[in-house]
Amino acid sequence: MSKCSIVIDLGFGDAGKGLTTDFLASQHPEKSLVVRFSGGHQIGHTVSTQKLTHTFSNFGSGTLLGVPTYYTEHTTLFPPAILQEGEFLKTYKPKLFLHPLAMITTIYDVAYNRAIEKHQNHGSCGLGFGATIARNKEEVHFFANDLQFQWVVKQRLISIKSYYEIKLQNQPKSIQEYYYNELKDYNEDYYVETCLGIKSFYSLASLFDLATSYEHFIFEGSQGVLLDTQHGFHPHTTWSNTTSKNAVKLIKKCLNITDVSIYYVTRCYQTRHGNGPMAETNAVTLQNNENEANETNEFQGAFRSTELDVELLNYAINCDTIHHLDLKIQKHLMITCLDQLPSFSYTNLLQNMATSFKTVYASYGPMRQFIRKIKL
Repeated sequence: MSKCSIVIDLGFGDAGKGLTTDFLASQHPEKSLVVRFSGGHQIGHTVSTQKLTHTFSNFGSGTLLGVPTYYTEHTTLFPPAILQEGEFLKTYKPKLFLHPLAMITTIYDVAYNRAIEKHQNHGSCGLGFGATIARNKEEVHFFANDLQFQWVVKQRLISIKSYYEIKLQNQPKSIQEYYYNELKDYNEDYYVETCLGIKSFYSLASLFDLATSYEHFIFEGSQGVLLDTQHGFHPHTTWSNTTSKNAVKLIKKCLNITDVSIYYVTRCYQTRHGNGPMAETNAVTLQNNENEANETNEFQGAFRSTELDVELLNYAINCDTIHHLDLKIQKHLMITCLDQLPSFSYTNLLQNMATSFKTVYASYGPMRQFIRKIKL
């Protein structure tokens, strides 16, 4: 019997979606497919093994187990980054399936994103994700399907370059200068080469095409519910549905599988990377976090940590549930980073949560081997 697992972050991201996806993929790796249904190349999901710690951006978090990744039409891709990460992971034979309408990011999207972010300070990571989504909403497209044709790729770049030059006319001089400065070392020929050079890593497919080839479809979410374009807090939101909304639609449309579980993920403390509000809870003193993968950058801002706010966890689950009211979905909870906050009590947390979970897991370290099932 085929089944689906959806991995959803209940906070502002960085809760442990990579760890959770790796854990789920390890159960039957030869029968599993990781499905990216939101976000894109801007994500950073860290997976640790005894041999390697790697932060995935362009491949799913089951890759170290040999599990392929499917990118849906709701996601973005950046060819130079795919090529770089794919070459780094080549020992693991990384494999991508791309929906033909998955959106392609260009250096022009990255430059515009960074120029605008310097002006607005919304907390963007500066990788062009939001700019790519916005451009496609204005029907200036560049799709995975186009990567097969060199002439088409070049024409897409001409169109997108012109699109941003027109948009910049209405922007302050400082934004215009920052945009063009970002492009000063840009080699468009190299970008075209990467579009053609990643063909060894991917095949075009629909999820419907893959429905009979796998038994476990692991939908790896992006960011967190509190950054969701519908349920987050403007203007510090992402250009994506980070709830299970897209995953549920795809399951109904392409897979017709009724055995569906959601794994809600939270650290045992609240985190936020970049600008935007957090619940006003007490500071925390962490230990064993010397390998924290989140680093401050000039666009996204600092990585912050405080105590969990149960009300926000309840809010996030409440928002997510809206998108699958007509389905019987088993709900699980994954609490990560318990080794970093020994004073944390998951018993107290569960008593104050409004949801009953079929299973609760606790992670006491960065690898799947440190995950334990909690007796309820």
